[in-house]
Amino acid sequence: MKLELLTHLDLSAASGLVHHAGRLFAVADDGLELLATDLSGANPSRLPLGEGPRVATIPKDRKPDFEALLVTGGTLLALGSGSSAARRLAIGVNPEHESRRHVDLRPLYAALDRRIHELNIEGAVVSGDEVLLAQRGNGARRENALIHLDRATFERELETGVFTEAALREIVPVALGALEGVALSLTDLCLGPGGTVLFTAAAENTDNPYDDGVVAGSVVGVLDRRGRVDDGRLVVAPGVKLEGLCWLEQGELRLVADPDDPSARAPLFRLAWPS
Repeated sequence: MKLELLTHLDLSAASGLVHHAGRLFAVADDGLELLATDLSGANPSRLPLGEGPRVATIPKDRKPDFEALLVTGGTLLALGSGSSAARRLAIGVNPEHESRRHVDLRPLYAALDRRIHELNIEGAVVSGDEVLLAQRGNGARRENALIHLDRATFERELETGVFTEAALREIVPVALGALEGVALSLTDLCLGPGGTVLFTAAAENTDNPYDDGVVAGSVVGVLDRRGRVDDGRLVVAPGVKLEGLCWLEQGELRLVADPDDPSARAPLFRLAWPS
């Protein structure tokens, strides 16, 4: 199985991808909008996450750093990474009538801070009675983890506008190893065939969750709920920093990568992933 480039999207730092109502929705970590396309990446439209005129890119020290995107009910929810004080906000949008709501992540992230040394949430997915968050361990301690949240509590708190420690069930460490001598770190999650959890992880040569580094490549694979990786189903993508994925019922994945260059457009890939 190999990645097939479909197109380049009209956004740069792609960081999350979901499939909803027959469309792809991508979020960028340096923007304040969702990009919607068809399954080939064509016919784009934009869904604002904020008020006011569109800003193509937001400076690094002020960006909300939306690294994770999930679908719950009819809401597309973009979550800040939590890697700085400015990155602890979630914004939910209903694509049918473009209503928006802000959700405060600070109480939940403060609870995670007490358990994780360098918080950096980069993936999220609804799975059964849980919401799973991917902690990207690209800090000095390489703390990759799968964070289990209670779905009922999460959805109730989404309505109230504040996520708290009440949703937290447990945190499970994830051991990913390395690619070309560079430690791998989680970058996204999605549900695959049969309810399996699929993940992307990037090998980026950096020792903190704030600064970019040279990328050796990425992997795509299967992760169980105890954080164990199925080594028999890993796809390696050299030289590409994959940051978002979603599974289509046609037996394919769509994936986006972050080129780490504001002047470059994010590639959209296809990957066959039979059930």
